[in-house]
Amino acid sequence: MLREIKPVAIFVFLLLCLWAGGFLSYMAQVGNPPEEITTELDGIVILTGTPARLTAGFDLLKENEGARLLVSGVNSKVTREMLRQATGQSERLMDCCVDLGRLARNTEGNAYETYLWAQTNDYTTLAIVTSAYHMPRSIIELKRYMPDANLFSYPVANDTLGLDGWWKSPKAFLIVAGEFNKYVFSLVRARLDDWLKERNA
Repeated sequence: MLREIKPVAIFVFLLLCLWAGGFLSYMAQVGNPPEEITTELDGIVILTGTPARLTAGFDLLKENEGARLLVSGVNSKVTREMLRQATGQSERLMDCCVDLGRLARNTEGNAYETYLWAQTNDYTTLAIVTSAYHMPRSIIELKRYMPDANLFSYPVANDTLGLDGWWKSPKAFLIVAGEFNKYVFSLVRARLDDWLKERNA
């Protein structure tokens, strides 16, 4: 009996070590500050979630004259005027340069909605605005739909989940660990998609 348990225990231990190593590497990656975007942008996409994402996205829009903004995953009950007042934007800016996407219900939905918007407007260079810990999975999902697009990450600090000291907070740990697991799933699925495409080419 003990001989049967030992290999299983070793396998579980190695699996946990592999997970922990990947998770720590992931947390180090999402802790990096956003890089300055010097390329001229066609569009900016905010993946809805927290007020900090909206603030960062609108600020980026004001810094990039000529770009257009998509707020992806907007609740059907939220009107343009409600969003304008909540974010303190001018009517001129909302009317000229902002689109509201209401199709998305999750990160994959955000990616598909962004793809449709970019294709409609013939956009190829986009800045993606979302929380830092959500960025890696978002980019993977977006690349599945838009493999040839130039995507620039613009991660923001989450105003409801501080990444500093995440190991001290069980709630924060559970959130980022859950997001890491989703990231791994998305990464594996993307690699399988690539493999199948190469095989069927």
